[in-house]
Amino acid sequence: MCYTILTLKQKKPTPICFQCGSPLIFVSETTELREGSRFPQTTIKYRCSNQECQDEIDKQTAKRMKILQDKAITDKKRLEKKALEKERKFD
Repeated sequence: MCYTILTLKQKKPTPICFQCGSPLIFVSETTELREGSRFPQTTIKYRCSNQECQDEIDKQTAKRMKILQDKAITDKKRLEKKALEKERKFD
């Protein structure tokens, strides 16, 4: 008996923006093996095809990054102050 198997090449679904529903545009793909992990991690970056929506996302991202940077600076100052107080306590 001879069987013929037909396979259909499926088209990858286009990712859609969760905020406005517009299709996303592929920007880059990075694969890296992180320390302590056995498997590589792939990061794919997309941009929204709706420019107004992408501008809003960029503003939100910049705001979030600023908050994270401010928190890191505050944490560093707090730890330095704590170390200085500890040093004075032992003197």
